[in-house]
Amino acid sequence: MNRKLRMGGEEMETGQFLVFAGTREGRELTEFLTEQQIPAVVCVATDYGEALLTENEQIRVRTGRMDCGEMAALIREERPLAVIDATHPYADAVTENIRRACEQEKTDVYRLLRQESVSEQTEGMRFFENAAGAADWLCGKQGNILLTTGMKELSVFAERPELRDRLFVRTLPQAEVFAQIETYGLSGKQIICMQGPFSREMNAATLRMTDAKYLVTKESGRIGGFGEKAEAARECGAVCLVIRRPASEPGFSADEIRRIIIRLWRENSCKNSEVRGCEAQETPHEISADKRRRVTILGIGMGSDDNMTVEAVAACRESDCIIGASRMLETLRRFEKPMASLYRSDEIASYMESHSEYRKFAVAFSGDIGFYSGARKLIEALTDSQNDQHTDIRLLCGISSVVYFASRLRMAWEDMALVSSHGREQNLVSAVRQNRKVFTLASDAKSIRSIAEKLELFGLGDVKVYVGADMSYPTEHIYEGKAADFVCFDRTGVFSAVICNEQAGRETVTHGIPDEVFVRGNVPMTKEEVRSISVSKLRLTRDAIVYDVGAGTGSVSVECARMADRGRVYAIEWKEDAWKLIAENRKQFAVPNLEIVAGRAPEKLNNLPAPTHAFIGGSGGSLKNILRTLVRKNPDVRIVINCITLETVSETMEAANELRMEIEDITSVSIAKSKPVGSYHMMTARNPVTIITLQALR
Repeated sequence: MNRKLRMGGEEMETGQFLVFAGTREGRELTEFLTEQQIPAVVCVATDYGEALLTENEQIRVRTGRMDCGEMAALIREERPLAVIDATHPYADAVTENIRRACEQEKTDVYRLLRQESVSEQTEGMRFFENAAGAADWLCGKQGNILLTTGMKELSVFAERPELRDRLFVRTLPQAEVFAQIETYGLSGKQIICMQGPFSREMNAATLRMTDAKYLVTKESGRIGGFGEKAEAARECGAVCLVIRRPASEPGFSADEIRRIIIRLWRENSCKNSEVRGCEAQETPHEISADKRRRVTILGIGMGSDDNMTVEAVAACRESDCIIGASRMLETLRRFEKPMASLYRSDEIASYMESHSEYRKFAVAFSGDIGFYSGARKLIEALTDSQNDQHTDIRLLCGISSVVYFASRLRMAWEDMALVSSHGREQNLVSAVRQNRKVFTLASDAKSIRSIAEKLELFGLGDVKVYVGADMSYPTEHIYEGKAADFVCFDRTGVFSAVICNEQAGRETVTHGIPDEVFVRGNVPMTKEEVRSISVSKLRLTRDAIVYDVGAGTGSVSVECARMADRGRVYAIEWKEDAWKLIAENRKQFAVPNLEIVAGRAPEKLNNLPAPTHAFIGGSGGSLKNILRTLVRKNPDVRIVINCITLETVSETMEAANELRMEIEDITSVSIAKSKPVGSYHMMTARNPVTIITLQALR
């Protein structure tokens, strides 16, 4: 009888579906109906088929074979919204009876077609239009035979005396099996009762156990394990005899059937509840509030089949749909699943929301999901979704590019600095300067050239570079040379690089670079001791955004850029003769994260990123406006000011009170430096400097 749906306090007829199952596709469709809370009557032919299904509030199971008349009677009794034929692709007589019964009762029927194998590998295979043709061919051959077509075709082979004694039959563990083997005179050792699915390894083990030279199978597609049988036969040197499918028939894929069910169910529910404007393509979340989507986010390794972990392979096989960038999908086509070529997190989340016919998604990323992967953003997108409570997320790691490349170089990666030049702004030069080994991702040959040019520009042109192209693919190649050798690099492919600097780590890590090391000219420079104290008062972080206002020679900028190697330093200077000095010092000290801003403050500050720290060595008479701009851009900015005159000290304190900033510290620094006088050394005093530290009031 029809089920009822309670809406608006009233119960009304909703209809149900009638499913003829008996295959794995049928079982999966039953699970889908259960999770979507859509009622159905599911028909199976045998008790064994019934045992594989679970009755619940949505699903009723009917067991027993039926002819056309009995099917028609069942359709009249149940009045289904539609009939789904999910029977075996070789059960052509059953399919014909279902079609005739539906035609008689004027009920729509939808045939679920098993997806055919996409493999074009025919080496070691022979194809036959029917079982009789395969049996006739075997009569003229020697060697044992493993029959995996089921009991229906057993008689065709067992009735031939030439085949009977060398025949091994793998079939489902059903009671009627033993009665049939006695009829054909087969012994118990010739029968293997097992329930699939069977892996390539299991098929190969069975071939070896039976010493079979021939494997007979139907062209049963992915669900029927055709690929695993064919691979096992090739591995064991057995000939694979393939009985072709019946003539092609009209029908729908599994995901198309799911969409049809959802559409019909929604249309019927909307009609019964007299809701207007319902669109069939909308997802039925209000109907299936308890369903849970399963999303596996996985790393597929470097790209070749051999790089995938066993867990990743299993997740792809079990999924209903695979999502990923086009390069990843090329690797995963062997799983013969519906695919969506997407890489943006919001697009992936939206696709899942609009395709409720899929319950299990596999989202593929290259390498490992924890190494410069889009997995983090996808998790955030799925978590932020309005239906995140209906999504189970599982993460599977993969073989990362750094691990793979290091193994190819026979090099440990435990002490490598890991960065990415693939669409990211990172201080690669600083990493190479500080580390003996650096691994970096790259997008194309242009990015390799850019890396080489930057290393050469900052005095690192002689470091050793290994460039890996198309790692794990048949076109894999490793190029080796100095950084300068790659300035004109021009190859196609996907690249990564390992940079080795034997001189790394020998430079000092503390601030306080000697004055004489800088290129100075006639431009004023914050002296070493005052600079050291001033930088320490800034309390920089490695990712700091620093303004050096009135940068002069750039000595403070250089000190800050070396310490904030993951951040950015802006040297703001209006004097033209200073710009060249800053540029030379930037190159000499290899700090590409130092950027020169030519012009006056505060005007030139407006278009810069908000600062976390600021040093003011010269204000050009605009101190208050500069401080006001800094606080406006970031109220929490930490500011250190060097005051040469008492008037500047007074102006600073007045501005701090006006802007409600805390004067955290005032330090007066008086430095005396020695200079030789004949055989003696005399101390010479320098002008005192007042260092004022400002911080927002807490």
